[in-house]
Amino acid sequence: MTCGPRLLDGGLFLTAFKARRAFSFSRALLAATVLAPCWSAARAADLPIETVLSTEDIVVQKDGTSVATDHFEILAKTDAAAHAIGQFPLSFSEAMEGLDIDEAYTLKPDGRKLPIDVTAIQAQLPHGSPNIPMYNDQRQKVLIFPDLAAGDTIVATVRRQLKKPFFPGEVLHGSFFSTTVTIRDAHGSLSLPKGMPLYMDTEGMTLSQEEQGDRVLYRWRYANLTPLTEDIALLAPTDRNPRYFATTFKDYDSFAAAYAKLSAPAEQVTPKIQEQADSITAGVTDRRQQAERIYAWVSSHIRYVGLELGQGSVIPHAADAVLANGYGDCKDHAVLFGALLKAKGIASEVVLINGSNGYTLPKHPSLLPLNHAITWLPEFKLYADTTAGVAPFGVLPFPEYGKPVVHATTAGHALRQVPVLAAGSGTQVSATAKLGADGALTGQTVTTATGPFAVILRQMAQGIQAQGPEQAASAQLQSLGTPGTGKFTLATAPTDLAPSYSVSGSFAADPMPERLTGAGFAMPGGLRLFNPVGNFLMGILALPRMKDTEPTPCYTGHTAEDLSLELPAGYHLTALPKDATITTDTLKYTAHWAQEGQVVRLRRDFDAHIDQALCTGDVRKAAAKALLAIAADHRATLTLAADAASTH
Repeated sequence: MTCGPRLLDGGLFLTAFKARRAFSFSRALLAATVLAPCWSAARAADLPIETVLSTEDIVVQKDGTSVATDHFEILAKTDAAAHAIGQFPLSFSEAMEGLDIDEAYTLKPDGRKLPIDVTAIQAQLPHGSPNIPMYNDQRQKVLIFPDLAAGDTIVATVRRQLKKPFFPGEVLHGSFFSTTVTIRDAHGSLSLPKGMPLYMDTEGMTLSQEEQGDRVLYRWRYANLTPLTEDIALLAPTDRNPRYFATTFKDYDSFAAAYAKLSAPAEQVTPKIQEQADSITAGVTDRRQQAERIYAWVSSHIRYVGLELGQGSVIPHAADAVLANGYGDCKDHAVLFGALLKAKGIASEVVLINGSNGYTLPKHPSLLPLNHAITWLPEFKLYADTTAGVAPFGVLPFPEYGKPVVHATTAGHALRQVPVLAAGSGTQVSATAKLGADGALTGQTVTTATGPFAVILRQMAQGIQAQGPEQAASAQLQSLGTPGTGKFTLATAPTDLAPSYSVSGSFAADPMPERLTGAGFAMPGGLRLFNPVGNFLMGILALPRMKDTEPTPCYTGHTAEDLSLELPAGYHLTALPKDATITTDTLKYTAHWAQEGQVVRLRRDFDAHIDQALCTGDVRKAAAKALLAIAADHRATLTLAADAASTH
């Protein structure tokens, strides 16, 4: 399980100043998927890399330890591709794995092999990885292929020794493959002792099984000779790409019980934990308020360390140690929160979830899609995620709503569902702008948000604090195509976890004289922080080429904006844009224009109401059509002309 850094919005709200985080799961062996996202929009015939061969053969012992032999051959079709894959990192968990490179070389078209001296390769910290020994057990060995150019192939054979399995005596394995990269041949095998059952779930590949003496061999194979020209999607590869999952756990109940057994000791209530819990809740007798105070304390006092720990141990550190250190990954946050709650007699359960854009789980357990940990409080019937940092008690980041989850429990059903987002979340943007006689814009913008939107806005506010209010405003104006100066003002600290949150800003955009000479321009939004009204809740406006059969995350909510623009004296609007009303069974978008003297006003509203986590089928088709119409309405422009009696 990977407790990596996450975007609380699923990565769909982009601002110039926002601290960029990425949430990823990578199994370094997968030559089949290397660089796949980089080329997803390339023409199939011109794809710059090609996986000629990728193999993985794993021999598992009864105690769950194993040796995997991985081999890959990747063809670079262009010099740019050669540059991209010429330095090839292989990641591994130092605490759990051993990594040996048997051979690695550049294969020239004429058959010459230019070998790498594998004896000189040393393990190192991944690039950009903080050196926190207690948490960061990830290391990498980097293959630097000599004299690599267009037409060459990189070749390597690697052995991984799993010395410490995630769960003793159990197997958890899986992978997925790109649909936009040519894969000539990818195959692998899992060899297990007889009597050690293996459950496999596959999609888009062939599977076979045979007995070999006292062992059973499971084989899978995949090829992609006709890659897609493009494959635009919002869901995770574990939901939709060719994939396989393999495990010895027969169901999620047994998997959850095993996880609970391993993690429960970390929640021990020690004297220090008891003392801290009593201090946090001093003077409070209401149990829900006690839970809320503990939640707020962990959220604000325990730094979230988002590291690629999922390739390492799934066992959290002891709550006592997390408390002493003042930081921890998602599992550590969950156990410290749980231990402090336990100290006050409040029950909780660690919950495994996909914290990014995965919305399905395979039939049998897998850690591949379960990359995050949150908490369930049965007494209050709510989920909580202290790693969000700036989410009010009971409010989750958008990517966590409506998903299947696994409760780490030894009693009852482990596989459950987080409810979809209820009504009441939204954004309101109010902007007043004045256009000067030189084409410059000045004005103010106020952004208010509730629910998970407020979590995102608080995260943006933290980015503003980090960069500085003037610098952040300037960067935001630049990113919106209206360079200039400005200043953000935060109504309260981002850690103030009230139901709503607001950020205001004043701006002065540089002159654009063309605005006064007939060039069309969009209604100014000033220091806009959220994407345009109509975006996100039912799909993404900026992805018009995504197929209407492709599921998208969807949420109930309301977004609105009130914009006004005062025109300079001596100029008039040539025509007021038309109003718009766009509706489906699950959404309604309206845009209303008005003019009072020299002031032009625009009100946009978007309402979404849906009782499922994903838009699929007819709902998705209708939403996709509506989004195209909404995007077209957003392209409405204002055109000015000088008054007949005016001279400029």
